Amino acid sequence: MSEVVLKAILREDVGKKNVKKLRRDGKIHGVYYAHEEKSISLLFDVNELRNLKGSTSGLIDLAIGSQKPKKCIIKEVQLDPVKNVPIHLDIMGVRLKEKITIMVPVRIIGDAIGVKEENGTLVSPLHELQISCLPLDIPDFIDVEVTNLKIGDSIHVKDLKVEKIEIMNEPEAVIVAVTKVRTTGVGEEVKPAEPTEEVTKEEKVEEAS
Repeated sequence: MSEVVLKAILREDVGKKNVKKLRRDGKIHGVYYAHEEKSISLLFDVNELRNLKGSTSGLIDLAIGSQKPKKCIIKEVQLDPVKNVPIHLDIMGVRLKEKITIMVPVRIIGDAIGVKEENGTLVSPLHELQISCLPLDIPDFIDVEVTNLKIGDSIHVKDLKVEKIEIMNEPEAVIVAVTKVRTTGVGEEVKPAEPTEEVTKEEKVEEAS
């Protein structure tokens, strides 16, 4: 878990009238909130988001003006539907001795035997997992090793053993699986075979979310 500093300033004008101008000026709106604290409307410089280093799951120090930094997590990032860039951040203050629930991305490690040697394809229904842990134990990723997977093999939530965290997803949920590849005819496009019923259910959950 890598800790970073994210700088912000107080936003005094909370109306929508100047939102477009703020975005043109490279500013992003955000809100800080915490248990038993009043929410605070904030502005971030778009360049500050580079400090996140591509991960929004870890613990950060939120520095609001000259105030003492607050220990926080990024609870939600809203993206522009066209440009796919951040336009709003929800940031939640945390207490280091209280467990929190947060989504953490899955990182696939290795090249599956079933793909390299058996002409299979890797299916990954879950790209992130919901975990519960203390703030200082939040991982940047949850690594899933797939090197030994052959066609028909899969890794479920219950198969993962990660120290100091509890994975909240259903134990039988499929994270990755290797399925067969089939052809529809001579010269036609090669398509992956239909995944097992178990994988299909997980994909439907993902599509519906």
